Amino acid sequence: MPLVKTQAEGINLADTFAFTGTVSGVGKVLQVKQGSLTSEYSTASSSFQDTGLSVDITPSSSSNHVLVLVSLGSAFVGDSSGYDGQGFFQIVRGSSSIYVTKYRSYDYGGTGTFLIAPLFMSYRDSPSSTSALTYKIQTRLIAGDTIRLAESDFPAYIQCMEISPW
Repeated sequence: MPLVKTQAEGINLADTFAFTGTVSGVGKVLQVKQGSLTSEYSTASSSFQDTGLSVDITPSSSSNHVLVLVSLGSAFVGDSSGYDGQGFFQIVRGSSSIYVTKYRSYDYGGTGTFLIAPLFMSYRDSPSSTSALTYKIQTRLIAGDTIRLAESDFPAYIQCMEISPW
């Protein structure tokens, strides 16, 4: 039975279709690496700081991609005496920032604000390398008292998956 039917033939829901081609391995996950941070990290620095959450991966081909998945456990940005707590979280490969996100809490009443919630990030990287790569998480406080991850020791994780090109 042909896979494509003409409009005149119509499609019967009872018809079955079989794929007779081949799949070439496009998009296969070749390896997975994981790093974790199990104790709370905290900073009040206004410049980007390493959090200790990192993972190393060595791609097997320079044409492969690396999918970076990050779960920061219970992330925190707070300002105990004002309106605004703001911070940046970024994924860094080596010394290059490849993805940045902003986390913010705001109190219209002006008595202080805290936001404690899961924060997830993902990024598909094309490093064009077969050298060992280190992916890590950095934070930077913009406004407020402190920025934390793995808050109250809820673990934070970073995973890298090497994927053949799609």
